Amino acid sequence: MWNEKYADAEYFYGQAPNQWLVMNRERFPAVGRALAIADGEGRNGVYLAECGLDTDTVDGSEVGVAKSLELAQQRGVSINAVHADLAAYDLGEQDYDLIVAIYAHFPGTLRQSVHAGCARALKSGGLFVLEAFHPEQLGRQSGGPGKVEMLYTVEQVLQDFEGCQVLEAQQGLTWLDEGRHAGLGYVTRVVVRKD
Repeated sequence: MWNEKYADAEYFYGQAPNQWLVMNRERFPAVGRALAIADGEGRNGVYLAECGLDTDTVDGSEVGVAKSLELAQQRGVSINAVHADLAAYDLGEQDYDLIVAIYAHFPGTLRQSVHAGCARALKSGGLFVLEAFHPEQLGRQSGGPGKVEMLYTVEQVLQDFEGCQVLEAQQGLTWLDEGRHAGLGYVTRVVVRKD
């Protein structure tokens, strides 16, 4: 499915990074390792590399990974883009200073498993930044999965990162202008720091 969506020369969600990610730039470490999970065509991973971070990206679409590398080259930065299924991919342990999950939607138990992997992969003091669609997004034309089990509330995400310090946790309406995510959307936004 994603290979087909990413097959056009045009970038499905655009080339600009997610606005929530940009809004949290001041929280990023000046140097260190970053990971963008389910990074699609690389717009967020490339942004992290532009911020000076040694960046890995992981996505299940080989077409998306190839376009990630092209975008990085166009922008004059380097990323390590990996084609892998996050259901089986080992993110490592205490390897990253920053992990971002922008519209990385998974059904219940897989969400918990991927988020647990992210928590393990964060160094002490590392940040996890998430934006995802909320269940209230169902029926809206601005994007997102059509199944409620793939949509996240703040409570669900914070449960997945129990024990981490909550820096931001909000859910509500926002205006989206990111390629196919366009219009009024109901989103969940979370930033936590691992102790």
